[in-house]
Amino acid sequence: MKYNSPPFYQNAIQILPFGSDRTARALGFLFGRKIKAVVNQAKVTLDLGEVIQRRMFLGNYEPTETAWCKQCLGPGDTFIDVGANFGHYTTLGAALVGQNGKVFAFEPSPVASKVIEDAITESGIHNIVLTRAAVGSKNGSASLFLPTTRYLHSPSILKSDPDFVPIEIPLIALDQFEPLKDVPSIKLVKIDVEGYEPDVLDGMEQLIRARKVKNLFCEFNSWWLERNATTSKQLLERFFDFGYQIREQTKLQRGLRGHQGALFDLQDIWFQLPESGDGRA
Repeated sequence: MKYNSPPFYQNAIQILPFGSDRTARALGFLFGRKIKAVVNQAKVTLDLGEVIQRRMFLGNYEPTETAWCKQCLGPGDTFIDVGANFGHYTTLGAALVGQNGKVFAFEPSPVASKVIEDAITESGIHNIVLTRAAVGSKNGSASLFLPTTRYLHSPSILKSDPDFVPIEIPLIALDQFEPLKDVPSIKLVKIDVEGYEPDVLDGMEQLIRARKVKNLFCEFNSWWLERNATTSKQLLERFFDFGYQIREQTKLQRGLRGHQGALFDLQDIWFQLPESGDGRA
């Protein structure tokens, strides 16, 4: 993967003291869904009317979690991006692990996975394995509910808005994912799947019990987890039961207002496997 410089208009908008978000939205309105940009050295085509892609364009998407990735990943590492969305962490991981490392990205949404696929092709990236599937407790299939709104593309296997459009998608358990069979160590797994996090853990328990997964980043969204008949506290206890410790965490945001006015709490946590007696993580 070679270094790609952002286009002049992306650089110019990023350094605006005020109104960069508004300017990016205006640019997206003028040119529709075909804005060329560079994110994490990868060439991407983004829809600036959608908030995640717009923040990727502006270089301010999830700065804390982005910094965690830079701390955690290094050359030669293996990184698994579960719920890769539009590829911010996938492309970041590819740049960090280098040609001797590997990134496995899982994204079931055809809208989001197309952005990643095009970035891989246009940028000539060779260390990403993109799988257009969701990750769950077992191999099979499931319905993915796609948003009908343009401003935020946040699909989920769990039902929420009745207007969302269901599509049939493959479902994969990481314990059964053949390309991981011979991987001795996984430096990081990032999980952000709108309430389906417990199912992802169910399907990778063998990898975890074998102490192959050294670090996990996980989103805790109370509203989505309730859709999956669980709570943030119960999900947290699962990580502790697996033997992980909290390395870092974002500030707990309480009472956020989401789609259709739903209130929820939100937090991201970096879990790390403690070192064993022989000094190995």
